[in-house]
Amino acid sequence: MLSSLAITAGGVESFDFRFSVGALTPNDILDSATTPPGRYVWEVARRTLAACPTADAVVVANPILPIRASRLAKLVLAGGPLPAPAVVTDEGTFPIAYILPRRLLDEGLGRFLCLLSVSRSAADAQLLSRLTGGGFVPRRPTTLRAIGSLPESTPQGFILADNLEAWLVQCVNAVKLMRARDDWRDLPFAAHHPGHAGDVLFFSLASRLVPDEHLAFQSQVVCRAYLDIFQDCGNRLAPIVLDIPPAPRNTDVGDGRYFIDSLAHLPPGVDEETFIVFSRYSKAYAKSPFNLIDHARFSLGDPVATFADTLYARAPTVQHHPASLPPGGPMRVLMQLTGGWELKTYPAKDRRVLIRALVGLGCVVSVIDLPDAAADGATVVTAGSTGALKALLDDHHVFLSVDSFPLHFASQILGHPTVAIFGCTAPGNSDAPRRPGYRLPAPALPCGPCGCLDYCPLLMTRDCANQPRPAQLVAAILEVAAEVYGAGPASVLGLGDAAQDNAAQDNAA
Repeated sequence: MLSSLAITAGGVESFDFRFSVGALTPNDILDSATTPPGRYVWEVARRTLAACPTADAVVVANPILPIRASRLAKLVLAGGPLPAPAVVTDEGTFPIAYILPRRLLDEGLGRFLCLLSVSRSAADAQLLSRLTGGGFVPRRPTTLRAIGSLPESTPQGFILADNLEAWLVQCVNAVKLMRARDDWRDLPFAAHHPGHAGDVLFFSLASRLVPDEHLAFQSQVVCRAYLDIFQDCGNRLAPIVLDIPPAPRNTDVGDGRYFIDSLAHLPPGVDEETFIVFSRYSKAYAKSPFNLIDHARFSLGDPVATFADTLYARAPTVQHHPASLPPGGPMRVLMQLTGGWELKTYPAKDRRVLIRALVGLGCVVSVIDLPDAAADGATVVTAGSTGALKALLDDHHVFLSVDSFPLHFASQILGHPTVAIFGCTAPGNSDAPRRPGYRLPAPALPCGPCGCLDYCPLLMTRDCANQPRPAQLVAAILEVAAEVYGAGPASVLGLGDAAQDNAAQDNAA
C-alpha cells in the first residue's frame, strides 16, 4: 500500500497505489527488493504529478507504513495550510509522510529522495532543506499515535533490523556531502550492491536495459571478488571497488550492517564526491513475482511501469551460440549442481542417477566443483572466473544448472543451450526469458519458493525435495540438444558411435 495527495489551487486529490503482485496498472508499482524506501517516495511523487499536472505540491506517505490516501488526508489536512517542504510525523517524531514542492521534481532532484532515512524526521528534514534551498523545513505532528518500536519486517514487506540504520547512514552522509560541496547537484550517484555473483550479474544486465533518460546512477560499489563478473557482463556503470571480502552467505551479517561497515573501505575520496545509496535487499525478493533484473532496473531509476516494460515481455537479448558437435561424437554435458546455499544443491541420490543415466547414453559429463561426482563417471572441473566458465561452456553442448551464477551467466549473458533447475527458489525471480535452447523443467512439488537456506521447513531435511526428477532432466537435455543441434542421428542426442553400432546390430538381427 502506497498513497499520496496532490495539492492544487482548487483543493486536494488523493491517490492509492499498490506494490504490484503481478499486474502493472497505473496504480501498481513494481515491487523491488533491491530498492530503498526513499525510491518509492520518488516514484509515487512522480506518478502523482503525472496524474495531476496542476499540483503545486504532493504529500507522499512513508512507504514502510500501510497508510491509505483517505487516512493520510485526515491526518495531514487537519492541521491547516500545508507548508512545502515539510516532514509529517506521528504525535512524536517518526516520519509518516513528506510534503514535497513540485519544483523539487521539476528541477530533476527526485533521485535524492532515494536517500531518505524514512525513520528519523530530523535527518529527513535536513535532506529536504538542502534540496530546496537550505531553508527551515518544519516537522508537522499529527494525531497518529506514536509508532514506537518497529518489527523486524513490516506489512509492506520491508526488512527493517540493520536496514533502518543503513538508510539513516546514507541520509546523514548525503546531508554532510551537500553541506561540503556547492556542486552537490552534479555529483554522481553510486548503487551500493557489492555482491554476490548472481546479484552483480543482474545489476549489470539491468544497467544496460535502463533508458538513458531514467538512469539515475553513474556508479556501482562492487567487491573485487566479483569485478570480473561486473566487467564481463557489460555493466555500463563505473565500478567503485571494495577490497574486502563479500558478506557471508549466511545471515550472520545483514546487508544493512555490511553496508555501514564497508563505507570505511571505499577507495580514498569516494565519499567526498559520491552519493552512496543502499541498494542491497530492503525486502525479501521471493515475495515479488518479478525478475531480479527488473528489481534492479527499478532501483536504478527505471519506472518499469507496464508489463511490456518487464524482462519477460522483451525479446531475448542473446541468441544461443552452441558449440559444434562433431559427426559421430558424443554430446558433452556440463553441470553445476551446487548453489549459493545448501538447499539449492541437487540431492546426491538423484544426482547419481542423473549422471549415470547420461553416461549410459554415451554422453560425456563434466561437473563443476563436486568431487563426489567422479565416482559416477563424471569429470570434475573448476570454474574460478567468468573466463574459465566461458571456456568450459564453449567445450560443452548443453549446460544443466541449479539456480546459481553459472546458470545466469550461461543463459542470460552467453545464450548457451541450458536446462535450469529451480527447487527452493522462484523461477520468476531469476530464470531467463524463454528462447530456443532453454528449458525449465517443472519442479516436483508445489511448495516452492520456501525462502529457506539450509533445511526444508516441511520435511526438516537438508535436501530440497522440490527438484525435477532425473528422468525429467535427461528428457530436457535431449530436447535442448535436438532443438539446437538437430533431431537427426543418434549421436546428436548423445548416444555416441558405440550406441549407434549396437542399434544397427539390433536392427539387423
